[in-house]
Amino acid sequence: MANYADSRRNALQYAMSTLMNLPEFKRKAPAVLQMLLANGQTLISGKERQLIDSVKMSDQDTVEVNILTKPASNAVTARSYSHAGNKGDSDKATLSFITRGEKFSYSMKMADRDSVFSLDEMVSKLMLGHIGNLLDTLETYYLAWLNTNKSQVSATPSLGAWDAAGYIYQVENVDADLFFQRVKGFMRENYYKGMLQMVANEALYQKAEYLLMQGAGNNTNLGWQLSDIAQYPSTELANDSGYVGMAYVMPVGTVGLEPWIPGINRQGFGDKFSNGGLYYSIPDPFGSGLTFAVHEVASGADNNATSGETQDINIDVEISIDTAPVKAIQSTASASPIFKTGLQTAVVTA
Repeated sequence: MANYADSRRNALQYAMSTLMNLPEFKRKAPAVLQMLLANGQTLISGKERQLIDSVKMSDQDTVEVNILTKPASNAVTARSYSHAGNKGDSDKATLSFITRGEKFSYSMKMADRDSVFSLDEMVSKLMLGHIGNLLDTLETYYLAWLNTNKSQVSATPSLGAWDAAGYIYQVENVDADLFFQRVKGFMRENYYKGMLQMVANEALYQKAEYLLMQGAGNNTNLGWQLSDIAQYPSTELANDSGYVGMAYVMPVGTVGLEPWIPGINRQGFGDKFSNGGLYYSIPDPFGSGLTFAVHEVASGADNNATSGETQDINIDVEISIDTAPVKAIQSTASASPIFKTGLQTAVVTA
C-alpha cells in the first residue's frame, strides 16, 4: 500500500486546488458506455428488467431474453381454400454478464502524522480514482464487444463497398465530405431507417464538427447529413489498416447494457469493523447512471513503517459491477444491427 510519505509536513507544503488536481484524475471519454446506456429501457421493458433482480440472485445465475422471430416467406401465386402455413417461432438469447472491479486499501491512521490531506480527502480521491479506472476498463471491453458483435452480412451497397472479409462498409476517400450520407444510405439498403447512433473515432468526429460548421462558415451546407445521427466520439477507437477514419453505426434502441449488483449491496448490510464487513452501493460520481457494489472489511495492522501507526486498522475496499451487453436478436446467422464503417485512405495513382 502506498504510504503518502510525500505529503507529510517535513517542509512548508500546501495542497493543490481542485482544478489543479483535475489533470491527475483525467480519464478517457466513455463513448461506448454512453451510447449503450443512452438506450435506457428500449431493449428490455421496465417490467422485464425488474425480473432480472428476482431471477439473478447470484453471480452465477443466468438471464435469458426472448424474441418473436420473423417468419420465413411462404408465398403463393394463386388463391386456395386450403392454405395452411407456418406458425412462426420464437428465439432466446442468454445475457452474458461480466464482473469488473477495482480494489484499494487505506488505514484509519494514515492521515494522523501531520499530513497535508485529511483522511476523508485521501479516501474520496482513492474512491474516485478507482471508479474512473473501472469505467475505463468497461469502455475498453465494450469497444471490443462492438467489434466482435458487428454484422458479418450485408446487402450489396450501391455506393461504396462491403468488405466481406473484414466486415466493414467502405467509403471511398473521394467521398469524405459525404461520409455520413453514404453511411445512412448503406443502412437504408440494409432496411434500417430512422435515427442512428454512431461511435466515431477522432478523425470522423472532427469531420462531423467541420461539416456542421460549413453552412455558417462558407454557405456550403453539408451539416444536414448529421441531423439524424447521434455522435459519440471515441479517443480509443483506432483506424484499421487502409483507413483514415473508423466508426460503428447502429439504429437507436438496438443495443444496450444491463447492469446488476448483488442484493446484499442493493439493500445494505453489515459494518466494516464487524465480521464479514460492510456491503453497500454507490452511484457513479461521473454521472453514467451506473450503481456500483462496494464491500469494505477491516483488519488490525502495524503500519508504523508506512506512515501509519503501530496500532492501526487497515480497511480493504472492493468496488464492482456486473454488466451484460444486449443487442437485438436476429434469426439470420451472423446478422447484427451493429455495422463497422470506415473512410478509406486516398488511393494515389501514378
